Amino acid sequence: MNLTDAELKQDIIEKAHSLGANIVRSCSVSKWEEMPIQKPEFWPQNIWPWAKNVIVLAVPLFAPMMATTPSMVYQELYDTSNRVLDDMAYHLTNYITTKYKCRALYFPRDCYFNISVLVKNPNAAFSHVIAGYYAGVGTIGDSHNLISKEFGPRMRLVSIITDLDIPEDKMLEKNLCLHCKKCMKNCPSKCFSENGKDIYKMDKVVCTEYHVDLVNQHHWPCGKCVSVCPVGDDMKVYRGSEIVSKEGIKHCQSFGS
Repeated sequence: MNLTDAELKQDIIEKAHSLGANIVRSCSVSKWEEMPIQKPEFWPQNIWPWAKNVIVLAVPLFAPMMATTPSMVYQELYDTSNRVLDDMAYHLTNYITTKYKCRALYFPRDCYFNISVLVKNPNAAFSHVIAGYYAGVGTIGDSHNLISKEFGPRMRLVSIITDLDIPEDKMLEKNLCLHCKKCMKNCPSKCFSENGKDIYKMDKVVCTEYHVDLVNQHHWPCGKCVSVCPVGDDMKVYRGSEIVSKEGIKHCQSFGS
């Protein structure tokens, strides 16, 4: 198949968009070694030696639904986004393997069995946040969430690992985090603490244990640090108005959980 790099890239982007992806970016697996954030056991090329590139897909989490968290409204949004991501990733992986005859797989969006297993080991098998950072989707904020220009941290990610020679995107040079402290001040579990660096110290076990409590109350995940973040083009339409009333939040939290 005689496509230029630009044509191949555009074909993958158009296919991903047709499957429902809002953001499509890619990076070389060499980023994990060149700019190490995690231990080598988490690097994609050390899990699948043939891996060359990672394609990251993102879909939004809608601000008015997130603002009701913790609630069944947000839980349904979260679960729906997970199904959408897995479907997109499966079909794009299938597209790459059948059309381009390349090796490919997708790392499922959560990469852990359930929230309770993270109490003992608070690390997922693969970090889509780090993949998205390397691929130029966004930058990592104080809350440890990936923050994009389009949606702030209100998005969900999935990653496709492949040996398809797809050109990589540039990483973002400007840190999108405003360091406004809203994530830390609004965290119900108080898992964040300042450490004099660009990113807060995070007690992942404390965060996870709070989520386990929410599961037992039948409304999770939390996502408060995500919902209060002011960054993102998606928030522009709500500026100067209330996203959801206090009565509305109470209503959403009182029913179905």
